[in-house]
Amino acid sequence: AAFASQYSAVAFTHCFQGSPHIDTENVGPFYGLSLGDFTPADGGCIGVEWAPHEVAHVETRGRLGKVDGRFPHWVTPYEGERFSVIYYR
Repeated sequence: AAFASQYSAVAFTHCFQGSPHIDTENVGPFYGLSLGDFTPADGGCIGVEWAPHEVAHVETRGRLGKVDGRFPHWVTPYEGERFSVIYYR
């Protein structure tokens, strides 16, 4: 409960396939968790362009991953059913 109290909003998604975007209203990093039956093993993570032409892949499958949504980010391609929970401010 202490973790969740630090954030002012939570989003739940099902099978989200978003293009690269920036969360202009965020005031800090968000935490994401993904669950479900989706493939490939490295798909469905969050790609983040943290420097020009440099992309980090943040694994959120079954665990929380920290991402600064003020940088371009997206969900990497996957197939199957993917749920996510995003905590943000």
